[in-house]
Amino acid sequence: MFTSAELHAMNRHDVIPPRAARKAIFSHRLWRPRRQRLHAQRILRQGGRRPFCTDATVKIGCVNARSAGNKTAILCRTIIDEELDIFVITETWHEDSSSTVLKQLCPPGFRSIDVARPVPAGANVHTVDFRNHGGLTFIHRSTVGFRKRVIDCSVKTFEFLCGDATLGSSHFVLLGIYRPGSQPVTAAFFDELSAVFEQLMTLRHPVVVCGDFNVHVDQADSPHAVRLAQLLHAFGCTQHVVGPSHTAGHTLDLVITKADTDVCDVCVGGMISDHALVKFTLRAWKSGTDAQYVDRRAWQRLSRDEFAADLTESRLCRDLNELEDLSVDDLIRLYDQQMTRLLDKHCPLIRVRCRSQQATPWFDSDCRAAR
Repeated sequence: MFTSAELHAMNRHDVIPPRAARKAIFSHRLWRPRRQRLHAQRILRQGGRRPFCTDATVKIGCVNARSAGNKTAILCRTIIDEELDIFVITETWHEDSSSTVLKQLCPPGFRSIDVARPVPAGANVHTVDFRNHGGLTFIHRSTVGFRKRVIDCSVKTFEFLCGDATLGSSHFVLLGIYRPGSQPVTAAFFDELSAVFEQLMTLRHPVVVCGDFNVHVDQADSPHAVRLAQLLHAFGCTQHVVGPSHTAGHTLDLVITKADTDVCDVCVGGMISDHALVKFTLRAWKSGTDAQYVDRRAWQRLSRDEFAADLTESRLCRDLNELEDLSVDDLIRLYDQQMTRLLDKHCPLIRVRCRSQQATPWFDSDCRAAR
């Protein structure tokens, strides 16, 4: 065992620790091999060719890394080479937000948010052989503001990470999902996925869902693929990935959005682990809405005392005996005429400008009729 001072003393070019010590240090991710250090230095020197994303488009990538700890160099290089603004990585196998793996994944000008799989109680996390499978992270440019969104539902069949993204005047929600392939696809998975979608798909801004679902959507006759397609149709969503994203030839990594979300350039790239990189472009600009003008009364300007005084002197209250011979229809017309005249005097109509807002997907014609 080495003390902290002894490890710092080894951080010199003329000191080579014994092989056993190097293996132990590498396994705890305290020291990167020479090729990874040189790779990090190239990134610092070169930087990204695309300095920032624009208000119009956001380039997003998604991959199942199957342990990001031994792929930090290639994942970091992918962000630079593909000019990604956001990189969704599933199966990171990291322990917590302070993991050095997350820091190594971020090129200059990038940040991360993450969620790690809870460590089982009693697990010996200090051994070399310990692996905390699962976990997700979003690696994003600093120009994209990200804040974790809390989804109030208990999920056991898959892991997810949800964040609110802000880019200039545009907003969108990004949901990363990882469903372990070692677990069978059950009805509980679709129930829990539906519960998550219920909280997100009613939002007015774009919602993007991507990750490793481990559902063979390329097999159209698969009952699980059919069930997922029905769920997406019920929420007005579209699945965009076409082609195999796994070495076994199946489409497991998906990109899902609401039907009115503008997504383009969806493609499956090269293999990074046993999964391929899926990349796409989101047009996240703030959609303009046509202005509408409506006539409304400025009720805050109404003087109750003056209105009550004029109402007392009106035909409605001045002499009730002269109203006895009027029919019900005549009384209604008189009431409407007198009240309109008084309101036009004390609270006149004014024209105001308002913006039309898109109704939530579930508010259909039946709901409108029931209201």
